Amino acid sequence: MQVIPERSNVTFSNPKYVSNLTLNIRRYSRKSAYYINLMGINKQTWTNNITVDVKINQYLHNEYRPSFVGGQMKFCDLINKEPFIGGALKIAGLACPLPAGYHAVMNITEPPATENFPYVFPFEKGRIDFIVTLSSTGELVLKAFIEVRFKQK
Repeated sequence: MQVIPERSNVTFSNPKYVSNLTLNIRRYSRKSAYYINLMGINKQTWTNNITVDVKINQYLHNEYRPSFVGGQMKFCDLINKEPFIGGALKIAGLACPLPAGYHAVMNITEPPATENFPYVFPFEKGRIDFIVTLSSTGELVLKAFIEVRFKQK
């Protein structure tokens, strides 16, 4: 399976925890892959004190509708144990724990785990929503999305 990012945006960022967030998609040449770039400042160390909720919505009848695909993990568990989204972030250089300060995670591409994806993905176009919260209180840290196409090989 090939995951092709098309558009991205940070829709909310809590100034108590993060600032200057930028999420964009680049293609360096006509035949190159699409790369996701994430830059910003986190104001405290991220470990398993952060929960990442990933929801994949299906594009159906001109709108994004919730699907059954998604999950919720602690930040370190996502980076170290999850082979798809966490694997892509780990290959791009994101580590856990993530110290406070400016971070630029550049050139995020699909991880090798997607090449051997054992099942047919249930839809062709979708939006991956990322909802990041503080694990202890559930306070919202940031919300972002990436619109993608899923192409079967």
